[in-house]
Amino acid sequence: MHLFRTLILLIACNAIPGRVGAAAPLNVVTIVADDVGWGDMGFHGSKIRTPCLDRLAGEGVRLDRFYVNPICSLTRAALMTGQFTRRTGVNNRSGLPLDFRTLPQDFHEAGWQTWMCGKWHLGGTPDNTFTGREYHPDKRGFDHFYGLLGGAVDYYEHINHQTGTLDWWRDGAPAKDEGYSTDLLADEAMKRIKSRDRYKPFLMHLAFNAAHGPLNLPPGKSASRGEATYAAVVESMDAAIGRVMTAIADEKLTESTVVLFFCDNGAQEGRGGSNAPLRGAKGGAYEGGVRSAALIRGPGLKAGTVSQQWMFAGDVWPTLAAAAGVNPKPAKPFDGVNVWAALTKNEIMTRPGFEIGSRDLAWLSAPWKLVQQVDGTRELYDLTKDPGEGKNLAAEQQDVVAKLAAEWEKTMASVKARGGPGRPRPGGKGKRPQVAP
Repeated sequence: MHLFRTLILLIACNAIPGRVGAAAPLNVVTIVADDVGWGDMGFHGSKIRTPCLDRLAGEGVRLDRFYVNPICSLTRAALMTGQFTRRTGVNNRSGLPLDFRTLPQDFHEAGWQTWMCGKWHLGGTPDNTFTGREYHPDKRGFDHFYGLLGGAVDYYEHINHQTGTLDWWRDGAPAKDEGYSTDLLADEAMKRIKSRDRYKPFLMHLAFNAAHGPLNLPPGKSASRGEATYAAVVESMDAAIGRVMTAIADEKLTESTVVLFFCDNGAQEGRGGSNAPLRGAKGGAYEGGVRSAALIRGPGLKAGTVSQQWMFAGDVWPTLAAAAGVNPKPAKPFDGVNVWAALTKNEIMTRPGFEIGSRDLAWLSAPWKLVQQVDGTRELYDLTKDPGEGKNLAAEQQDVVAKLAAEWEKTMASVKARGGPGRPRPGGKGKRPQVAP
C-alpha cells in the first residue's frame, strides 16, 4: 500500500503543469512580520525572546543583506509582483492594479495548493483606490484567504480603525471569529497544512499583522510600558511561527519545504521596536527602514550560514520559483532576479542594482547606496565599510555618484508614472525629483 501511494505521488508530481526539472516539488512557506526591526531578533542580539526564529536561523541561512521598502504595501507589492514600486504605482491607499500577475498565480497554475493567512494590504478595502472583490487575494492567485485586507486591525476585535469596520475575512465573507489575531492566523495555517491534498505541493503565505499598531497584549500577558507590550507581541508571533513549524515537522514535511522569513519594513519610532545598530526607521530609505531581518531554510541550504548576497523583496518570486521548479510567467519582466544558486552555493553573485524607497528613494548596487531625498539632495554610502551610514561620501566620490545615478536613470527610464509614492500632489508639492547624472 505504501509503495502504491508513493508511485501515485511520483506520477502526480511529474504530471504537474508548469514545472521544470524532474525533482519532487517543494512546498513553499513565506512568513512576513509587520513593523518589526532589525534589532528585535534574538539572532541579532535582542533582549526580546525569539527562540523559534533563532532556531530557524540556525537550521538555515541568515540573509544579511535582504532589502525591503520602508512602508507596508510597497514591500508587499514587490513580493507579489517582482517589480519596483514606481512600476506598480502602489501606495498604502491604492491597491495593486489588475494588470500585474502575482507570485501565487504561477504556483497555482503549476499545480500547487495556494493559501494566504494574514495581512494583504494590496486592495479590496473601502479606503483603497481599488476596492472591488476582484482585488482580494483569493481572486489573485490564492485558493484560500483568511485574514485582513487593510493595513491594521485591533488584535482582538479585528476592526480597521481607518474605516471603523470589521476587517477579518474568509474567502470574501466577513469572519466574526473571536481570538487574538496572531494565534488565529497560525491556527489557520496549521489547519491548512494538516488538511491539505497530500498529492499536491503547497504555497503558504503567512503574513502577521504583528507587530503593527494598535498594539494589544497577547492573552494572559500584562505590561506597564509600551516597550514591554511590543516585546510581548513579537514574542507571541515567534511562538506562533514555532507552532506552524511544529505542524510542518509533525507532517514530516521539513525536508521538502522551503521557509522564508522577513519583515515588511523597519520598526516604527516610538512603538518599542529597535532597528539598532542601523540608522533610521520605518518610512525612510536609511538602513533602519529598509534592511530586514531575514532567513531562509530548506533543502540544499547549508545550516547555520550567513549569506551576504544582496537581495530585495522583488527577488523572492523568481528565487522561490527556481527553488520549487516552477516556470515563472510574470505579466511584465521582473525587476527582481533569481538568487537561488547563490544561496545554495553560499556564494555572492553579481546582480543588477535595484531601487527601494517611498518618498526618499535609494539605489543599491554593491557596495554602494545612493540615497535621493525628496528635495533632490543626494547621499552616498559604502555599506560594506559603513553599515550605519555615518559618512556621506557624495562630495568626495562624485564619479561614483554619477555612475550610479546614470545606471539608476537608465533602469527606470521605461517606467511610466502610475501614481505611486512619488505621485505629484495638487499645487506641485511632493513631486518626485528626477534622478539624473
